[in-house]
Amino acid sequence: MTDLSPRLIGLDWGTTSCRAYLLGEDGEVLDQRLGGRGVLALTQSGNREAAFERELAELCGPWLERNPQLPLVASGMVGSNQGWVEAGYRNLPVDLMSRPEYLTEVATAYGPLFVIPGLFKEGRGQDFPDVIRGEETQLLGALPEAPHGAGGSSAKAQPAVVVLPGTHTKWVRLEGTVVTDFVTSMTGELFGLITQQSIIARLAEDAREPDIAAFDRGLDVAFGRDADIASTLFSARTLVMAGQLEPTAVKDYVSGLMIGVEVERFARSWMGEHHEATICANAQLGSRYARALKRAGVRSTLAPEDAVATGLWRTAVALGIVGRSGIAGAGEPIDKETP
Repeated sequence: MTDLSPRLIGLDWGTTSCRAYLLGEDGEVLDQRLGGRGVLALTQSGNREAAFERELAELCGPWLERNPQLPLVASGMVGSNQGWVEAGYRNLPVDLMSRPEYLTEVATAYGPLFVIPGLFKEGRGQDFPDVIRGEETQLLGALPEAPHGAGGSSAKAQPAVVVLPGTHTKWVRLEGTVVTDFVTSMTGELFGLITQQSIIARLAEDAREPDIAAFDRGLDVAFGRDADIASTLFSARTLVMAGQLEPTAVKDYVSGLMIGVEVERFARSWMGEHHEATICANAQLGSRYARALKRAGVRSTLAPEDAVATGLWRTAVALGIVGRSGIAGAGEPIDKETP
């Protein structure tokens, strides 16, 4: 018989939204609240700490009233210098199942909220410095299986590439659960700016449903020549002017152009010998990256949509916030730093 007792509350607290999960044994999702406000909205008020506290109560108060003393863990921009508390970064390479030297916590009316640190890559040679905050937790959930315990990944040190599409898409290389490299592409944010604020946006019309043919047409352009996004984007305007592209197809065409240029570049120059990737995204966006990766000769699989919840559980186990049995505080506690 499945144990439905709550063991942990995990929060995926990003820039624009917050997703809260009530987790049971082995990270089973017992309940979820997906409509919470993100860091951007909460930091517009004068009292940042009070705003975060109220949002936590709104999302998780009923769970905690029924289950007091549940441990709380959060990942994402909530731990940035724009969030509730700054949680710092861990320098690559990082084993996601190992315990950091300290774990930042913030005091709440419900007990401490533990905030997961991000990852930092130093810039060397032609590489720029780069950061991950939030996606490191999704990575653990995207992997088929992660060992239960700190530092236990060496026996399963299989190389992998995980793509995490979004506002700032991350391409990540791993050896088992050890992150060895990553790079960021601002494709998602640029797509929003172009389709909402540029001259192309003025003739684009909303479609009733996705136009995959237009998306594939954008991929054709991206893969059919040595494409540079700055010199091909204007075709989204001129094709409409020439009567060769419907205004309702513009956004999907631009999506194909931008994702295609990104994927073609990274598949050619960054993935190296890897010919397979895991995509961690919702089904619609994930399927677009899968189509582009297939054009590049890369096989792909889509991670479960609840990867972030699984990752929150696995991270909490690795950090000693919950034990393998689901008992809060089981195992050797880690050092904590209270800001």
